Amino acid sequence: MTGIKCEIYLRSKQQMGKQVETSEERYEGTFIDRGDKRYLSYKRKIEDGQVDCMISFVGNRLTMTQKGHIHSKLEFSPGSRTNNAYSTPMGNMNLTVFTNRLVIEQKDKTIKLHIDYNLEVGGEPINTVIDITAELK
Repeated sequence: MTGIKCEIYLRSKQQMGKQVETSEERYEGTFIDRGDKRYLSYKRKIEDGQVDCMISFVGNRLTMTQKGHIHSKLEFSPGSRTNNAYSTPMGNMNLTVFTNRLVIEQKDKTIKLHIDYNLEVGGEPINTVIDITAELK
């Protein structure tokens, strides 16, 4: 896939009850604009191998897909509950996601994505906020 090279910064915060976990990551990636739909892609290295990641967004919908050692597809749409599959070498899970807020902004050479959602797994939901910034080169 050809496109525009970019730097992708991901910041996430997960909170379940009083427990809070944060992370920050940076990747070299590619941005593709297909008119109505846009894509950010990057590769992520994990202990067991590599994962190809794709973020696609159009209107007020966003999808995050991972392929490789982990297979997942998470769909986000404000005010909606989606059922999603998550597969690892340790097993498969079905995840329910309720999207509280989704903001997609593109200005000049900067794309900002803000996703605020609840991951519903068993008991108490895990509130997750992900901020993604892509700086086009």
